[in-house]
Amino acid sequence: MTDLVSGAQMRAARGILKWSIADLEKQSGVSSMTIKRMERGDGVPSARDENIQAVYNAFISSGRIRFEGEDVVQIVFEE
Repeated sequence: MTDLVSGAQMRAARGILKWSIADLEKQSGVSSMTIKRMERGDGVPSARDENIQAVYNAFISSGRIRFEGEDVVQIVFEE
């Protein structure tokens, strides 16, 4: 099963992390063209499951982002 992340969540998470599309491409292995297409909408993108999972994993691997449903992006603060 693919962990879901919406286009709106992707844009928000990139903003929080101050990642460019190129940064996300480097972290996820997903092409910048695909990332741009995935970010266009607000809902879950119609993209290959592997690409959605790779983007999700890149954000989670940062240690600073969590997702809840299709609408919430949580910032993880270290204590």
